[in-house]
Amino acid sequence: MCTVVVRVDPGSDWPVTMLAMRDESPSRPWDPPAAWWPERDPALRGVRDREAGGAWLAASDDAGLAVVLNRWEATPATDGTWTTRGVLPLDALQGAVPGHDGTAPTTRAFNLVRATATGASVVSWDGEHVRTTVLGPGVHMVTHGEPDDPAAPRIGRWLDVFRAAQAPSGPPVLAPFDELRAADAGTDAGDGWGPWFRVLADSAALPADDPDAILRDTVEPEGHFATLSIVAAAVGPERTVLQHARLADPGDIDGSVELHRA
Repeated sequence: MCTVVVRVDPGSDWPVTMLAMRDESPSRPWDPPAAWWPERDPALRGVRDREAGGAWLAASDDAGLAVVLNRWEATPATDGTWTTRGVLPLDALQGAVPGHDGTAPTTRAFNLVRATATGASVVSWDGEHVRTTVLGPGVHMVTHGEPDDPAAPRIGRWLDVFRAAQAPSGPPVLAPFDELRAADAGTDAGDGWGPWFRVLADSAALPADDPDAILRDTVEPEGHFATLSIVAAAVGPERTVLQHARLADPGDIDGSVELHRA
């Protein structure tokens, strides 16, 4: 399941910064950030799932950023089918909040992290209820359960570590793998992202199938899931900046095959 770390600082030049790790089946095809949905809005860009056509993460300069994470709860469908969760980030950037009209989502369970120049929140659907958690000032972590839940693997191990590190306060200059290499070398790009990437590099010492591992490669009851890419992002009043890297080997940060700034 994916991992998102969010820093919220209302009133600053860049009120939200985010580090997001995407976990998915390595056999499921996808595309890096680009404007894949011109029929919706040419300004929308994001990580596209080729199979269902939706987005894991989507952004625009005007609307900010949204990223969807799977939750752990089983969600039965009345007819055995579901709407892809990939529509959620796209809908959110166009003003449609899941459950806002009182109807239950037709997707499986999810956490939807939403970031704008005014702050950040998590919309959660557990199969029974839709609720919104506002993320107050500070650093937060979201995985497959409740935001900031210390009982959740990864959060219990790493949230306090991220909170103790200096948080980035603006857009990343370097791509994620360059940040990681700088962290390993004990250097810093001067963009404020070094401390978070040092935490991420330290976490990579865990086996990729450890429950506390952020960078993952594990077989779960739902199938094989691995960390496929990393996004570092900053959301400001008039601009959203993404730096993206695809992992050459799922769950492994030793190299990369694609780097993108969007």
